[in-house]
Amino acid sequence: MPIRDKLIIILGIIIIGMLSILSFTFFQNGRKILHDRLARSCDLSARHISTAIKDDLLLYYKENADLNERSQPLGYIRERILDLFSESIDGLAYAMVVDRDGMIIAHTNNSLINTKVSQADSLLFFELQDKYVREEAGIIEHIYPLYARRENAETFYLGISALGFSKKTVMEPVKHATETIVSATLIVLIISFLLIFFVAHRMTRQIEELGKGVHRISEGDLKKEIPILSNDELGQLAHEFNTMIKHLHEKQYMQKFVSKYTIKMIRDRYSSGLPLEGESRNVTLLFSDIRNFSNLTERLSPKEIVKLVNIYLDVQSQIIEMNHGVVDKFMGDQIMAIFEGEDQADNAVKTAVDIQRAIRHLNAKRADLGVLTLNVGIGINAGPAVLGNMGSKNRMDYTVIGDVVNLSSRLCAIAKPGQIIAPIEVAQMLKGNYPTTQLNPVWVKGRSKPVATFEVDYDHAIIM
Repeated sequence: MPIRDKLIIILGIIIIGMLSILSFTFFQNGRKILHDRLARSCDLSARHISTAIKDDLLLYYKENADLNERSQPLGYIRERILDLFSESIDGLAYAMVVDRDGMIIAHTNNSLINTKVSQADSLLFFELQDKYVREEAGIIEHIYPLYARRENAETFYLGISALGFSKKTVMEPVKHATETIVSATLIVLIISFLLIFFVAHRMTRQIEELGKGVHRISEGDLKKEIPILSNDELGQLAHEFNTMIKHLHEKQYMQKFVSKYTIKMIRDRYSSGLPLEGESRNVTLLFSDIRNFSNLTERLSPKEIVKLVNIYLDVQSQIIEMNHGVVDKFMGDQIMAIFEGEDQADNAVKTAVDIQRAIRHLNAKRADLGVLTLNVGIGINAGPAVLGNMGSKNRMDYTVIGDVVNLSSRLCAIAKPGQIIAPIEVAQMLKGNYPTTQLNPVWVKGRSKPVATFEVDYDHAIIM
């Protein structure tokens, strides 16, 4: 699962949990506050009417009036009930007064006056000592018992006053508050998720760019830097990563100026933990040199010379690598290549043949275009050589020295354009059959005896 999705899920769970707890707490507290406030409001109305009619109800009993007779106290009681109902108290469905015999003596609904309540209600009312609230059929009824005190401090029951409130109307503020809390919670959740997505996307986008950058580096692409999208630690990491890419690109570019043989030796030694010390190996050296190069310097500009020479050096380098050789160094218009392994002599000779044939083919094309052509002479030698880290403390190169190097270089110097020369000892090392021509021994500087040499005829088929 992507980091962004994990971050969204984790932050989402945290925020949902916190909002749920806060919303539930706020909802419960708010609901309780509203419910208590409504209950107090209803209770206050019931207390008010009870206090207002208590004296009138006492006078009504003293007169011992009949319900069907005209009674001033009874008229006051009924008038107060109607006045209360006319005040348009929110949710008030009815108001009534029941005497001690269970008879309804006042009611906002005239049809219920002079009717008796149920025996169960009459018994309940008689036994009440304090207010009583009950809920039936969507009505919340507040019942207050009415008592009077005799001169001997004895209390006696007068009846009850009751107010019925519509539960739907009374609870409307609670319902509205609930809907408001739920709506606000949903809005906060939506906004929170949008913010979470934005933050997670912004945070993980830099990580994604870093991942893409690592992938590009693994594929060898060091040209594109990672965009810096933030000023936090991830942005700093991207900046440091770009610095690393820059350094890697510089090193990669500088490797063009260091022989692959040097790089290979350094890697081999580094992986094995061995120091870059000198050692003796049997190698085959190939030297290739462009002929009549000095004449070109008088006819061409420096830019044209470099471009022309690089064309021929590039052709030779590709052939050397194709035949398992390594270009050790370029020395002006000259190439020094090293071959190792069981078939080193065959690979070197085959390389020389392929080079001469490729250059002849290249020259034919260039001649058709009317541009300058070049030729090379090649010298080959095989034998023991010293390989080591040569140079000063500040500038070193891993290269080959020894008599085998000197002889191959001098044979290259005496080779004519298009010619391949090698000592006769190299011919004895070859496993394949090559058309060769033995040459006259040549005197080479540094040798007390002439060197027996041969020439490889690359115009004929070569049997490997």
